[in-house]
Order: sequence, then C-alpha cells, then structure tokens
Amino acid sequence: MTFICGGRPQPEIPPSSEGVVILPWVCPSCDGTGTWDDGLQCMLCGGRGAVNEEDLGEWDRAELKRTPIPPAVMKTPCRDCAFRPGAPEEDEKPPADYPFYCHHGMPVVDGAYAPTAWADGKPLGALVCRGWWAAATGEDLPAEAYRPANDGWGRS
Repeated sequence: MTFICGGRPQPEIPPSSEGVVILPWVCPSCDGTGTWDDGLQCMLCGGRGAVNEEDLGEWDRAELKRTPIPPAVMKTPCRDCAFRPGAPEEDEKPPADYPFYCHHGMPVVDGAYAPTAWADGKPLGALVCRGWWAAATGEDLPAEAYRPANDGWGRS
C-alpha cells in the first residue's frame, strides 16, 4: 500500500509485531533520499529514506547516520527521567515495545498522571520520553543521576 501525502506517493509504514515502528538509521544505500541516482525507488528502505536494524543486513554500523529525532519526542531527558541512574523506575524500566510518555505537563488525577484526551490509545499532546527514545533506538541512556522534581509528590 502506498499513501499519498502532498500529492506525492509515500511508502507504506513497515509492519511491526511490537506495536511501535522506529526507523533510527538514515538509509545507507540511498543516503536518506528514498531513491537511487537513476530515480528508481531504493530497494533497501522501500523509498522511506530510513531503515531499522533488521533492514541493515551487512552494512557497517560505524558508517551509519541517525535519523532526526521526531518532534513528538522530548528534546532532552528531564532531570527526573525514569531512565536516569537512581530513578525510582531503575529496576523496572518501561518496556521498549510501546511508547512511554513524559509526565511533564500531564494532569494528575487521584495521585496518578492522567492525560485528558486520547486517540488510538495514545495521550494527545503528550511528548514521548527522551530517555525511552534513547533506550528504544539503542542510543546512550542519560548518564547524569536522577534528581527529584520537587513536584509535591513527597519527593524533595
């Protein structure tokens, strides 16, 4: 299936049994353009310009470039990010197969974070946690230690 976006055909999003699809690498075959020099669609990335780990095969990982971080992901990990060393969640990190959302700006109802608008099981307006993004894409996790947010939840 091909989608039309702005009058231009867009390649289909690859299927994923995990429920989340992340293409963290610029396609090394077409250098992220989605097409080869002769104008034909790149066979490695299927015209997306980005690939995941399974698509890479024998390509040298040292030569790869990362794709830009999507705008829906926090720019940097928060000081109280669940993925920082010493975080309360350190022993039980959120799974990488479903997006973990940053709690900053999320309303609290009955002592729990509670987004007020949802679409397809995702909280509208919530940004994806930058620490989760790093874990899901194989980037380095935050090195600086967790610092409580002093947010009224009994932490100082």
